[in-house]
Amino acid sequence: MVAVMEKVFEMAARFPEEEQEVLARYWLLEMNAPDFIKKIKDEIKWEKSFAESHDFLEMMAEKALKEAGEGKAEQMGWDEL
Repeated sequence: MVAVMEKVFEMAARFPEEEQEVLARYWLLEMNAPDFIKKIKDEIKWEKSFAESHDFLEMMAEKALKEAGEGKAEQMGWDEL
């Protein structure tokens, strides 16, 4: 079992038995939902994509800060993007 799963079970074990029962039933329902596997695969894909884009995002942030410092940027609201 991976460490994060062990942590989840350690946290769940702190609840009273009645709440553990509710939590376990909820998890089982969620895991049996038709789109559960798709959700998990999407989450893994997102995490991988985000991890791989770290260098690019860092470069773009540095560029934006530089341009803002040089007065080349203008403040905009969300509706102006």
